[in-house]
Amino acid sequence: MRLPLTAIVTCAVLAFAGGATAADDPYAALLAPSGTCGAADAQLDLTATTARTVMTCLTNYARTHSGLRPLQPSPVLNNAGTAKLAADVSCGEFSHTPCGRPFEVVFSAYLRGATSYALGENIAWGTGSLGAPRQIMREWLHSKEHRENILRGSFTEIGIGYLANQVFQGFSDGSLWSQEFGARSPARVSSAAVRRASKAVVKKHRVLRRALDVRHR
Repeated sequence: MRLPLTAIVTCAVLAFAGGATAADDPYAALLAPSGTCGAADAQLDLTATTARTVMTCLTNYARTHSGLRPLQPSPVLNNAGTAKLAADVSCGEFSHTPCGRPFEVVFSAYLRGATSYALGENIAWGTGSLGAPRQIMREWLHSKEHRENILRGSFTEIGIGYLANQVFQGFSDGSLWSQEFGARSPARVSSAAVRRASKAVVKKHRVLRRALDVRHR
């Protein structure tokens, strides 16, 4: 049954890491300096807890340095992110709607009891060092659609999905990441934020402009 809610849904896909250069980098100030979020920001094969901690730190660094409030970690959104990536691997697709499943399916627990909501999702994958959290964040910040999700003021919560050492898209060492952004009413979002969010145009599409093979040599 379709929920009678006012919704904002934004999606962005990133399958190529390593394209940004510091020389012409207008977003350098939004990327936390190396080590700011811990030594794990450049490491692979992280535990789920460490991956979430580091990527949330990187995300909130970008937000606070843009004058926005930090996002609060949400275990429910963590679960949504893990479920989305697991479906991508299972279906063999790099997609917000793997196997044709509706985008909102993994958010069912988060949306339960909500009267209005806003959702956003960034997904990315890379091989070798290109799959480290700081490298993934660097590329998200250099992609308009991903950066808009990270810096969207109406979001209040975040969940992180992470899968390491995955056989994916013909590679055996893939690291998959997702950022799940949310705000819902009632609960952890102000009525003013919901009213502002309700005026936005619903965006529900996949962005594949940078869906290139990732190769680490």
